Amino acid sequence: MLIWRLITGGNMVRTMQLPIPKELMKIWDVWNLRGCILLSLAIQVFLTLSAPFRQQCRSKLLLGLIWSAYLLSDWVGAASIGIIAKSQTEICGSRNNEDLLALWASFLLVHLGGPDTITSFALEDNEFWLRHLIQLILQVVAAAYCFYLTLVENRLWIPTILVLVAGTVKFGERTCCLYLASLDHFGETALPKREPGPDYEEAVDIYSTMRSVKVEMPPTRPLHTVKAINHKKSPKFTVDGVTQEYLSDMQLLQESYHFFESFKGLIIGLLLSSKDRERSRDFFLKRTPISAFQLIEYELSFMYEVLHTKVFVARHRIGYLLRLITFCSTIGALMLFASAEKDEFKKHEFGKFDIVLTYALLVGAIVLDTLSVLLKLIFSDWTIISLRNIWSQCYIPAWILKRRRWSGSVSQYNMIRNCLDERPEWVFAIGGFVGFRGILEKIKVSVFSSSEEFTDELKGFVFKQLRIKSLEANNRRTNMEACSQRGDWALWWTSDYTELKWSVKEYQYAESVLLWHIATELYFAKPVENADHNGRRKICKTLSDYMFYLLVMQHKMMAPFLGNWHIVFQDTRAEAKRFFSKHSISDHRNACDKITALKAKYRSAAVKGSKSKSVLFDACFLVGELEKLDGDSWELMSGVWVELLSYASIKCRPIVHAQQPSRGGELLTFTWLLMTHLGLGTQFYELENHAEKMVLVK
Repeated sequence: MLIWRLITGGNMVRTMQLPIPKELMKIWDVWNLRGCILLSLAIQVFLTLSAPFRQQCRSKLLLGLIWSAYLLSDWVGAASIGIIAKSQTEICGSRNNEDLLALWASFLLVHLGGPDTITSFALEDNEFWLRHLIQLILQVVAAAYCFYLTLVENRLWIPTILVLVAGTVKFGERTCCLYLASLDHFGETALPKREPGPDYEEAVDIYSTMRSVKVEMPPTRPLHTVKAINHKKSPKFTVDGVTQEYLSDMQLLQESYHFFESFKGLIIGLLLSSKDRERSRDFFLKRTPISAFQLIEYELSFMYEVLHTKVFVARHRIGYLLRLITFCSTIGALMLFASAEKDEFKKHEFGKFDIVLTYALLVGAIVLDTLSVLLKLIFSDWTIISLRNIWSQCYIPAWILKRRRWSGSVSQYNMIRNCLDERPEWVFAIGGFVGFRGILEKIKVSVFSSSEEFTDELKGFVFKQLRIKSLEANNRRTNMEACSQRGDWALWWTSDYTELKWSVKEYQYAESVLLWHIATELYFAKPVENADHNGRRKICKTLSDYMFYLLVMQHKMMAPFLGNWHIVFQDTRAEAKRFFSKHSISDHRNACDKITALKAKYRSAAVKGSKSKSVLFDACFLVGELEKLDGDSWELMSGVWVELLSYASIKCRPIVHAQQPSRGGELLTFTWLLMTHLGLGTQFYELENHAEKMVLVK
């Protein structure tokens, strides 16, 4: 205590005040709570309207605003309830203000429950459901305490109780959704139905009595584990010698729902049976590229809504009842408050702004509930499936089925631009000195990166390459071989395979991607000799820039095989910057032309040794090898890029893929799920029912 008095200057701390003007303090005392409530209401409106666009937009600005609003909503609601509780324990304000404060505290519970369009921003938020449960209990107790302090003379006790019930239900809905979307519980829902089999003792008795009898087993059950949908005479057509069946958007949505129910266990690492594999593989092999990717888009949309919105709870029977209770409670509170304000409160000192603010809270809650019902219940894919199952002839507008469920874009960035866009250099020099260079690099990539539309041509080429792989993977061994290829298969079909195999065999995966990326960039800068190659050139350029962007910005998706990527990247960039500085190059086209003009005859290790990990001039050497090929180099390179893409997608952890639909979606995730449906991957196990194959003999 003595030490504390010496530090604080004894009793001087009691009389010391901060130099804040009294007028400013008075404004703060009057508007701190009202400002927080207005901010909380504005956040609810923003989240309700903007959260659905997370699926369709990759804008860093929009995602940052949604993330900020999501975090701020909990803080503002909890802080406002604390301010109300503190103000009611002090002797200040009029009797009427205390009645309104209790009503506002109940409304803040409604805001803490959040809109139906977003319950979690990331999958990690779902794992904190227990923390939200504790917060639910504490905030409900605090709001009830605020109401209890005014219970004797409260003229708004009925509307306050109604809003308190609505807020508790909404907050409870959010906590329940977080729990259901957590990996532990989500894994339980993904498990198949319990099947203990026949009673063992009875089976032993039957087996003992039938040992001497030869029994003919019934015919094997079909492979389908999911009940197939009965499509009414769907038209068929032939493309590239393959008979394909046309399905409407509604039929594709229904199929994607059944596939989601069967394959959702992939998210938590469950293995799927060979029967699931065969059913899915047979179905997708008969699809067109457009319909196949549309199926994947529907399926990822189901995944997003289950993991990040209230749709799973809201579409339940109890959820419908609770939604009706909250909606009617809010309307009842509005009517009762309007009656009380009209009949009694005119004779009391009651602020007009507080009345308007209360009306804004009541009307805003009703409007937001209505919007939530429209956005996430009526227009939800889950609701469409439910309506279709109940009324088979139910008409669903085409625009609802065709609305976009992901960004439909592919991020683009390249190595040459990374080296040339480091301006002003003094900013990066200071950033490196204070240890912020990594953050500046990410900001630079975010600013200078672009995006390309995921065109039908690119869909067709990716699907065709994966389809060929699927047709060759008829057993477990060939399946494993197909998934382990990262350019080998595309190079094998050329007569010059031995001259090019070093580009994929002698490097780690990330190094090989960087090597082929620079080679593609240099080769793309060359004049076009044949206009027929434009399609393949564009595909190579798009996939090359996309894979480089993932390596630089999406480390979680590329984590399984980064290896020495950071060393190789920094050495390559340092060599490129030295080369550009030496020749005073600041233009992208001139940079590519100057590098290729060297006509590298030897690989870097042969002339420089192994000290540097740079692959810049190895890429230049690879360009020279590609120019010597007899066939279409762009067709070869596009095949290599699809293999590099598919290898990365199948090696990335499923839980990382599950995070992408809430961020606008990634082509890598689409490729992963498409490969899984085509039977490619390590997530299947051979399921053999030995009891059906066994013949009982004496």
